[in-house]
Amino acid sequence: MDENRTGDWAFLDHYITDDFVAHNALHPGVSMDREGIKQGAELFRFAAPESRHDIKMQVAEGDVVVSHIVGRGVHTGELLGIPPTNKEIETEGIVIHRVRDGQIVEYGAVTDVAGVLRQLGVLPGPPG
Repeated sequence: MDENRTGDWAFLDHYITDDFVAHNALHPGVSMDREGIKQGAELFRFAAPESRHDIKMQVAEGDVVVSHIVGRGVHTGELLGIPPTNKEIETEGIVIHRVRDGQIVEYGAVTDVAGVLRQLGVLPGPPG
């Protein structure tokens, strides 16, 4: 999926409910509501402006959608307090959305943050 290159996240209002809640923040320090999702998305856009996220698998049952997502990009802006390294990074994650009337009402995700930190050289690689 192509990422938003402009930083105008208002289009998300069409897809996310007013009473939306995130069960974990998209980025440390942002709120866990619709505005927080926009803020977190903008922080990631700044950190890797040419990033790309691909949905590898997606399963829906009832009002729940689970997606396996792989993100790739080049770290050219500050991320989690880490100055740009110009290193290529890749991460995988599982995202769970609950949907109501065609809009996202809840969000939760598990991502490999430690893997990204290793790729950026902030954490050591696994032993061996």
